Amino acid sequence: MQTSEQVTTDVAGAPATEVYPVLAKHQRDEEWVCREIIAVLQIWAGRFIAQFNLDIPEVVLCIDWLPRTRYGHFRCGHNGFGLRGEIAINARYLTGERQLWEVLGTLLHELLHGWQQAHGTPGKRNHHNREFRDKARELGLIVDRRGVTGYASTSPFKDLLRQYGVEVSDAEIVPQVRVVAGKSKLKKWSCGCTNVWVAMQGFQGRCLKCGNDFTREEVQQADESPEGGSANNE
Repeated sequence: MQTSEQVTTDVAGAPATEVYPVLAKHQRDEEWVCREIIAVLQIWAGRFIAQFNLDIPEVVLCIDWLPRTRYGHFRCGHNGFGLRGEIAINARYLTGERQLWEVLGTLLHELLHGWQQAHGTPGKRNHHNREFRDKARELGLIVDRRGVTGYASTSPFKDLLRQYGVEVSDAEIVPQVRVVAGKSKLKKWSCGCTNVWVAMQGFQGRCLKCGNDFTREEVQQADESPEGGSANNE
């Protein structure tokens, strides 16, 4: 059985309180595909926390393949490694589809969940409660109840990015629901007067009402929570 002294050490023999910076250093030093972007995210996380007085005690950044409906997430409580403050940025959207300032907007959004966990009252089912939305608005993030994020035309967030040479849009961007392809096995078929949903491959059918053959139609579904989704492992 481990003694208390043994239990209080972790990665590379570091005290438990130093696990977070040790992990961050490992991410910067390790030869892996996300080395450069994780270093950029770490720098900006530090800037956001310092400049906006967020005072978040623990932050763990990671890049992972999340569902297409997420730009990122914040995990309440502890993750599977016993670490608090996990923020994941979706690797799907780090290939040029989104500009740097938009990715940093997602990062700040998730950091605000960390701020609320440490200093506020997180919502239970709807994590984007009034307290969260008001705090986000102070910094220039316009967040609706679903977690969809827009941006004020002028804000501390945009000012800080420009201070460090990051190009950012001058326009106000209202929260907008993105559209992503649905994943259901049921496919929509239509004859013109009637719609049916069928999972069978190679479906063939004719409408008895209008006499037309059913043809396949592509359907898209709304993504109501592209970022700020809160996972909970406790």
